[in-house]
Amino acid sequence: MNRTRLVGYFRKYWRSEVGLLGTVMDALLFPGEILYSACRRMRRSAYEKNVMRSYSLEVPVVSVGNIAVGGTGKTPFSRWVFERLLKMGFVPGLVSGDLAQDEHELHEIWNTDGIFIIHKTKKKGADLAIERGANFVVVDDGFQHFRLKRDVDVVMVAAEHLRFVRCFPRGCLREPFYALTRADMVIVSRKTCNRSTAQKMVEKVEKYISSEKIGQVHFKFAAWTDIAGNKVDAPCGRNLIVTSIAEPEEMITMVKSLTTDEPEALIYTDHYEFKRSDIEHIKNNSKGSNIIITEKDAIKLRAFTTILDNVFVLELDMKWENGEQRMIELLKKQERQVQ
Repeated sequence: MNRTRLVGYFRKYWRSEVGLLGTVMDALLFPGEILYSACRRMRRSAYEKNVMRSYSLEVPVVSVGNIAVGGTGKTPFSRWVFERLLKMGFVPGLVSGDLAQDEHELHEIWNTDGIFIIHKTKKKGADLAIERGANFVVVDDGFQHFRLKRDVDVVMVAAEHLRFVRCFPRGCLREPFYALTRADMVIVSRKTCNRSTAQKMVEKVEKYISSEKIGQVHFKFAAWTDIAGNKVDAPCGRNLIVTSIAEPEEMITMVKSLTTDEPEALIYTDHYEFKRSDIEHIKNNSKGSNIIITEKDAIKLRAFTTILDNVFVLELDMKWENGEQRMIELLKKQERQVQ
C-alpha cells in the first residue's frame, strides 16, 4: 500500500468509515495512542520545568496553530493575521516549517513584498525573519513548538472535527481538547457544516477556555479562476477533483454544492510534490473532464500547464462571524514591545 492510500485509509478510519475493521484497529492502536500522548506530555513538561530551554525574541511572536493534524484553515487565517499586522504598521515576518513549501509560496503570491521564511526550526526561522527587518513574527503551526516562546497563541479548531476526540494514531488530534487551556484565542472555523454544528463546537471549546476568547470564521466560495489567477465562469460538464490537502473531504463536499455533476477525485497526501508521471496519470484519468484544484495545489501544478488543460481553481474567502475585534486587540497589545 503506497503512502497516499495509507493516509486515505487512516482518514476514513478516523471518521469511523471502515466498519468492523475499525474496532480491530482501535485495539491495536490504543497502546500507540497512549505512548504518543505520554511523549507529548513529557516533552511539554520538560519545557515547563526548564529541563529543555525555551527562547524569547526581542519582537512579539504570534503563533497560529492546531490541535489536529490539519484541515482547519490555518493558512488563510495566517494570511489574515499577516495582513492585519501590515495595516497596523508592523513589519511582519511569517515563518513556516520546511514541509510547507506550497503554503510558503502561496503566502508570497498573496503578499509579494512580505517577509516569508521557510525553515525546519521555528526559532532559527524567526531569527532570519528579524534579520530581514521583521518587527513582529507570525509562526505558522507553532502551538506544539515550545522551544520558541510566543506572546499570542491562536489555535484553529474546525467545526467539522466535532466528533473527533482521540489522539494520533487512533485519531486526528495531536493533543486532546484540554490543551486549549494554553491558548490566548481559539478560532472555530467551518467550511461545509452549518452554524448549528459550529455552535456545538463552540460549546465544546467553552469547557476549556472562556467564551470571550473564542472567535468564529467561515470559509466561503469566492470565485473560480484559471491556474494563472484570472477569474473564469464556473466549470460545466464532468469534473475531476485533484488535490493534495489535509482534508479533501470538505473540498469534495463544497464542489458538489457548486456544480451539477457528481465529481470524481484523485487524492494525494498533504504537501505532495507532483511529478511528471503524476501529471500523465491525471491527464489519462481526466478523459476530457474539467480538473478542479485548490489555490495550494495550483502552486505545484502551474509548471504543468502545457500538459493539463481545463483547470479550474476553487478560491475561498475567510469571513469573520464573531471575535474579530478581540483578535485585533490581542495584536494591538503587542505594540509596546515594538516601540
